[in-house]
Amino acid sequence: MGQIVKQDRAVSLELLHASLGLVDQEWVAADARGKIDLAAVGAYAAFAFCGSFWGPEVFLVDLHGLIKYTEDKLQVDGKAFIIIPLLGRFKNELGDQYHLTPLAAETQSGIKVRLWAERLIAARKSEHRQHGPAFQKADGACKYGWLEREILERFQVVQQKHPDIIPADVQVLEDYGISRSFRCRATSEARARRVKPADIDIANRWRSFEDAKGHRPRLAMRDHYLDIRLTIPALLRFSESL
Repeated sequence: MGQIVKQDRAVSLELLHASLGLVDQEWVAADARGKIDLAAVGAYAAFAFCGSFWGPEVFLVDLHGLIKYTEDKLQVDGKAFIIIPLLGRFKNELGDQYHLTPLAAETQSGIKVRLWAERLIAARKSEHRQHGPAFQKADGACKYGWLEREILERFQVVQQKHPDIIPADVQVLEDYGISRSFRCRATSEARARRVKPADIDIANRWRSFEDAKGHRPRLAMRDHYLDIRLTIPALLRFSESL
């Protein structure tokens, strides 16, 4: 028996801004408990799109590393950026280690990556947590389904208010998914904004053998940052363009 394979519909830059705008409005009116959940929704969307991550990869964001690098107020060539540290197994690598992805603190279109990182950090600190997965809830679970539902519900609101962004005939809950939707469009947006193919390739691969000089690196967080710092301008050009 054959199977029907359906690709997730790509999240456009307009849709991302509209949905983050909704979350931002809710943030203003929310109580402390509500801000914890909203921080996760906004940060997930900003990280996934600007980092060109597959959905499950965002759940590898390490809270301790995120706090460290966000507090450092990093800059290169006068441009502010943050580091998104992922912990786990990655393509072309063996073992558990950090993968560090520099992202522009704010993109050209106005995606406030640092703001959402700071809100997520504040939310976790309010739960008395500074270690472990950044998107882990207070009960210890990394609830992929919960975040997807929260994000898609806001896509439905955008559809109602802005049919030019999501046409009325689109089945949001069926056609979108956080597994692939964010990464699908980030790459095409970067191409449309004339980001060099080499920079797009760097942003979309974890660690090439070329960068590792033919070896599979096993690096601590600090050493890995020192190792990639010379390539940060190229790595930033992707997220900065969005």
